[in-house]
Amino acid sequence: MTDDPVKHLDDLFAGGDTVMLMTMIGSTHSSRPMTVARVDDGRLSFLVDASADWYPPVRSGEAVVHVTLSDVRDNEYAALNGTAHATRDRQEIKALWNVGASAYFEGEDDPNIAVLHFEVTEGQYWDAPSGRLGSLLAMAKAKLGGAEAAGEHGSIARN
Repeated sequence: MTDDPVKHLDDLFAGGDTVMLMTMIGSTHSSRPMTVARVDDGRLSFLVDASADWYPPVRSGEAVVHVTLSDVRDNEYAALNGTAHATRDRQEIKALWNVGASAYFEGEDDPNIAVLHFEVTEGQYWDAPSGRLGSLLAMAKAKLGGAEAAGEHGSIARN
């Protein structure tokens, strides 16, 4: 393991990835899976349902928001802190629209669509060799070689 290697946000996240978006509204924590629509300039963008009960507190800035990624296929994990803001700008919705969104909305003109932008302030990632064999070999190497852990852990840069 190297000393706190840094990865850029777009090294770990891409449009189409599923993440967990967690909110703390007052003293209530809740989480929901969300599909990343775009990653750019230290920001994750999502198409969201503005009629969801968690949306108004996020839109108004009353909620604390946190994002995590758990990609078991590639053994990549991340936890991000940041701030969230929302817009119902039709141009942004149109720019982010994708075929996957049609499973949740009537179309890009659906009146309940909004865009949630999550601006990353800081984060960490964990990365291990992928595949069952790669993971087993990395664990064995760590155990036999006395290494602290198999894989890499570090900070996430905004880009």
